[in-house]
Amino acid sequence: MGEDNLRANTHPHVFLTCRAPYHPLAHSSSLSVIVERHIRAAGIQIPSKGAHAFRHGFATRMLQKGYSLKAVADVLGHRHLSTTFLYTKVDFNALKQVALEWPQEVSP
Repeated sequence: MGEDNLRANTHPHVFLTCRAPYHPLAHSSSLSVIVERHIRAAGIQIPSKGAHAFRHGFATRMLQKGYSLKAVADVLGHRHLSTTFLYTKVDFNALKQVALEWPQEVSP
């Protein structure tokens, strides 16, 4: 879409078709379907292959940067903090990078 077309658009949606007449993405061509198709084509192995992968990645990044669980819940629009606990799963690859070697016991 050209810049002039973006200004002229009256839809309150974020994701629109890229050809005129512009309208919100229909269910059959939803953002999740598009994202899933490209994730599969790229051979990326992740549990969630739709647009939810962006949401999960954003929440995980917020926690890595030190934001509180409450802040993440507020941004994601979770009504209950317990819903946000999903993002507290242990990232074993990240832990491997900061793990210390186990000290060897020296016998007297």
